[in-house]
Order: sequence, then structure tokens, then C-alpha cells
Amino acid sequence: MHVNLIRYGLLWMAASVAMLLLGLLLAQFGVEMPAGLATVLPPMFASVLEGMRIAQATRAPLSGKAAWVNAAAMTGVVAVLTVVQLPLYWNNPVVVEARQTVPVLFLAGVCVLLLAVILMVNRLFLGHGIKLGLKRLQE
Repeated sequence: MHVNLIRYGLLWMAASVAMLLLGLLLAQFGVEMPAGLATVLPPMFASVLEGMRIAQATRAPLSGKAAWVNAAAMTGVVAVLTVVQLPLYWNNPVVVEARQTVPVLFLAGVCVLLLAVILMVNRLFLGHGIKLGLKRLQE
């Protein structure tokens, strides 16, 4: 069983937009969200929901290899959607400053590191979502 990558991407985008709006709302009250939260929470949310859907469809856990393959595909979706969104952020003052002051190789390394973190989050929470879905089916 494979994850529905379109649904995963839509869930990830919805969670990303919600995080953006929450961050803007909190900024009005002088509260800042942790920077890493916007990186981790959208794939966490989407992975759990997709894991629950897999549990409903298969009524069995995924093998380790299948879970890693699905997590890698989900991370690829995040990478593609991030590249698609890049023009929206390209002229943001923070991004402009980073482009001018931080070496490109360093930025590329940070991007690879973030994708590795997202891969781990996807794998961990896909399995967690499957367990939650199976537990829900037993009740």
C-alpha cells in the first residue's frame, strides 16, 4: 500500500498555511513561534493522517522497507512543493539577506539537513499514524 502523495501534499500545504497564519497572528501579540516548528509540524500532521488512512485500507502495519519508501516519496513531495513555493519567498527581506550573506553551499547543506529531518519525521509519524488507525479499528 502506498501513500496518496497528492493528498499528503495537500495536507502538508494546508498545515504550512495554517502555521504561517498562526505565526502572523502570534506576531500581533509579540509572540514568536520556534523556527523549527514550521519545518516539523506540517509533515508530522500529514504523515499521521496518511498513516491512519493506510491502516483503514490495509488493516495491517507496513513493512519497514515499505514505510521507508513511502516516507522518502513523501519527503520528495515536500521538496517539490518547497521549490514551487520558492518564488513566493524569494524577495522576502530575510531570504534576500540570507542569499547575500550566507554562502550558497552552506544554504544547500542546510536544505539537505532539513530534508533529512523531514524524512525522519515522515517515517516516524507514518508508523505512528498506522498504529493509531489500527487501534481505532480495534475499538
